[in-house]
Amino acid sequence: MRLVSTANLPEDARLARDILSGRDGAPLLRAGVTLSARFIEHLHKAEIQAVWIDDELGRGIDPVPVLSAQTRSEATRALAALHEEARRAVAAGRTLDPEATDDLPDVVDAILQEIEEHDARAVVLADLFGPSAYIFQHSIDMAALGLLVGRRLIVEHGWLDYKGERQDDRHEERLFRLGMGLLLADIGKLALPESILNKPGKLTEEEWEVVKAHPKNGVKLVRDTGAWCPLVQGCVLRHHERWNGSGYPEGKLDTEIHEMARIAAVADVFDAVTSERPYAPAKSPHVGVQTILAGAGTHFDPVICDVFSRRVAPFPPGVEVELTDGRRAIVVSVPEIELDRPVLRVINGADAPFDVALGQDPSIQIAGWNALPAPFAAAA
Repeated sequence: MRLVSTANLPEDARLARDILSGRDGAPLLRAGVTLSARFIEHLHKAEIQAVWIDDELGRGIDPVPVLSAQTRSEATRALAALHEEARRAVAAGRTLDPEATDDLPDVVDAILQEIEEHDARAVVLADLFGPSAYIFQHSIDMAALGLLVGRRLIVEHGWLDYKGERQDDRHEERLFRLGMGLLLADIGKLALPESILNKPGKLTEEEWEVVKAHPKNGVKLVRDTGAWCPLVQGCVLRHHERWNGSGYPEGKLDTEIHEMARIAAVADVFDAVTSERPYAPAKSPHVGVQTILAGAGTHFDPVICDVFSRRVAPFPPGVEVELTDGRRAIVVSVPEIELDRPVLRVINGADAPFDVALGQDPSIQIAGWNALPAPFAAAA
């Protein structure tokens, strides 16, 4: 199967995976359906950006999604209910009800189980949803990516305790707290005016100051819930702090920022760059990877960036890429060692289609990829 933009769907394409609503997790279309003009129009109205299809070009390609449709659907429903309660709390000037986050532990457990099952494989993090679903899906994808990186970080390095010493026990407990913090990281955005939250253009300085208050707003909202603990609070409060002290809300730097929040910072920026937002179109996964690598040691913890670089493929299976000679190709598979030198299926030009392993043919290069990334460009 392969991933195709809904703007470029071939006639009578066959859907390979279920399509879910990004706002309530309900199924919109089931796998196996033939995408008629009416169905494609429905996808456009639902702001679905891309779909997985089965055809000859994608034959034998089996991408692994970072989350199954079932887990994503359950997570979306849980967050939709939480956000509805959060909006009521904001309107009433109160904190969240104590039981407001009661459904989140099951979501974190489900995400952790899937992360453990495909730990050694390159997963697909491509965002399929439009900007109106961003606030839901960003939290879910941020949690999945943060746990993917966090799990590997703990396996390789252990975790830091309050004394700054490395520990090598209670992994599951730490990852669970990290997952809760990631799911709740942006809850404070629900206290922002809609005119700012969904503004399509650049924010004014005054509006930006309002946005920078959302981590503290988030801490206030969740402080009376069952999710509250210092580790979750640190993730919510510090995920926009930066390694060099240039972040917000308090300009903390390097180890002043809790390690969980440093993981969250990487997951947050990668997913933001690769998602459709009201004020910015989604960029390709390789651009997201380059953004993180460019910020290693300045905006992000370099150790976490190193783990990220070995877990997140810039060109995941099933996505289409352009080669430097203008030909197009689909990623067939990704080797564990060289994530940026996948096996490709070249789909146009002489002798196409044919498969080629880039690790064995250095003359073939993917357009737009540079192992030495350009200077860091911040993502709001």
